[in-house]
Amino acid sequence: MTRSLEPTLDFFLREKGELVHINGMRQLALIQDATNHIQITDGKIIRAATPLHTGDIVDYRYERYLITSQVDQNEKSCRGRMKKCNQRLALNWNGQVKWFDAVVEARTFSTETGKVISMPEGNILITVQDNTDTRGITLSQRFYITHQPFKIVGMDRILNGIVQLSCTLDSINTAYDDVEKNIADRWKYEIAHTYSLHIHQGTIAHVLLNETIQLNVTAMDNGNEIANPAITFISSDPNVVSVDQQGQIMGIALGQASITAKLTYHPRIRSTIEMRVIEAGTHIYSIAITGNPMLKTGQSASYVSHIYDYGTEVFDQSVEWSLRNQDDSIPIMGSMTASTGNSVTIKAGSSSGANNKVLVLTATLVSDPSITIEKTISLKNLF
Repeated sequence: MTRSLEPTLDFFLREKGELVHINGMRQLALIQDATNHIQITDGKIIRAATPLHTGDIVDYRYERYLITSQVDQNEKSCRGRMKKCNQRLALNWNGQVKWFDAVVEARTFSTETGKVISMPEGNILITVQDNTDTRGITLSQRFYITHQPFKIVGMDRILNGIVQLSCTLDSINTAYDDVEKNIADRWKYEIAHTYSLHIHQGTIAHVLLNETIQLNVTAMDNGNEIANPAITFISSDPNVVSVDQQGQIMGIALGQASITAKLTYHPRIRSTIEMRVIEAGTHIYSIAITGNPMLKTGQSASYVSHIYDYGTEVFDQSVEWSLRNQDDSIPIMGSMTASTGNSVTIKAGSSSGANNKVLVLTATLVSDPSITIEKTISLKNLF
């Protein structure tokens, strides 16, 4: 696009632009296949009216891209080249594992001549965003890609915004490396962790058209809540429901989409909620119960119901509680010893028959008994 066409950029963005996320922010951009000296099929040219920078992360058509070139900036727009992040890279710092979106190439091209540069077999070139985490990368650091170990033998930070890593094949360390999950030195430092992730609004929630709500998510490690966990949020259809990386949801169009929250550095740990976009009107309530999912026989614990209207917690509604055995047997292996407002205390039975039983705690909305939720509580012996 020449400078004489710059005044028409707004028109092209409005009529031909596609919705992308640049560093997590929704933007309109013009995307086209790169042709000049690009030798890989996943190279794209991006043009936007908002500022672009080398190293920016672009989410486009359910794929993640990294701007790897210098950025041309004119009066009305910015333009750059981006490549698809084709791998997730795990780097281990003395037991602290962090995952990075990376562009991995077995060959590259010269920015001076535009010609392909072949790399020796077993060597790869990796490009990642230059940020606080990647600045900690060091020479000889090991990692895995597709169950193959590599070692960093060179680093290039000439182009501001990205880091290029020259890497070569390394040897598998069967004592320390988690080859299946592509984590080098995992067993050298790691204590066994059991992670979980919970969305407190339940499995279905509602958001008003053109309004926002905040997802409430708790991450646990070995039963303990993680402070300030790194969580990645993804919408199955951003044109209906958008979500930013703080978990704030906006209703874009009437319909529904799934929002998935996953631990950024342990992406297999995830939780999903169905978000439905509706117009303002009647109340739509949902309930969530918080509390320990396991009780020792004879012990007590408190449980709290949280009531939501369109996914936003409200405090002018109340619930009724009930308790039963999961297998509906009699007698019930627990009791409700106290109930105050929307909280209840459950005491597990102390008889030998209570061990390995499962209680079901039910909360029913007083104003609409069709709205209920159940929480299972496993009973275990004290010893």
